[in-house]
Amino acid sequence: MVKSLNRTNRRKAFTLVEIMIAAICMSIIMGPIYMILRSGSDTSLKGMLRIDTTLKARNIMQQVYADLKMSCFKLNYEKEYSFDDLMKVEGDLPYITYSFTTFPIHEKFENIFENPSQDINWRKVSQITYRVEDGDNPNLPLKKLIREENFEGKITRRVLSEKINFFEIKPIPLEVVGKNQYYYLITLQLLDVLHAEDLKGKKAGERLEENQKDVILADFFDIVSPDYFNALWNDERLNPNWHTKIKTNGDE
Repeated sequence: MVKSLNRTNRRKAFTLVEIMIAAICMSIIMGPIYMILRSGSDTSLKGMLRIDTTLKARNIMQQVYADLKMSCFKLNYEKEYSFDDLMKVEGDLPYITYSFTTFPIHEKFENIFENPSQDINWRKVSQITYRVEDGDNPNLPLKKLIREENFEGKITRRVLSEKINFFEIKPIPLEVVGKNQYYYLITLQLLDVLHAEDLKGKKAGERLEENQKDVILADFFDIVSPDYFNALWNDERLNPNWHTKIKTNGDE
């Protein structure tokens, strides 16, 4: 009777060979399923990253556009002014810095005008600086874009993005119907990847001309015409001694 029970127990057990065969069969079945699930997950993550990168690039472009649209400069009555007076550029790509003054659109009226009841209303302006620096992630060859605003000595510093591949503000003179019109060409490229190794061998500052596999690219450009400068340049009857004069930081 005991021998019969032992025989029954032996029939219910699995040998090592059977377990190995079952494991191989499971890997053959689950392998393609895992690859499909991983591919679907990567595709979903890439889609979300693409949307996020595009929205960030649009926000940066809107900020730069607004600053340049309202850009201005302090008139020097002892010499003729030029488009170069509007912006100061330092460094070379990708480590480049742009500095200019602009009318602050977020400040209250009473904070901008110093003597609103007098004949000359001194108008205070903000000093804007865009600077490209090394990113915090050493595994990615991407840079970060910083915006600094100085209004009456109060400095506001904000990192706009740490995914900068290319950023440039380029002056463009254009002759329209016998008159010169001046513009700025803004070029911005943000990059993002799921895996850091996808950017291996890539150097920031080299503008990409087309999409690359596994690299999420947000490529934007825009043209902005500074209202203040072009109003002075094209209207010969405009008297620069209007009721509002510009007062920069440090002026008494």
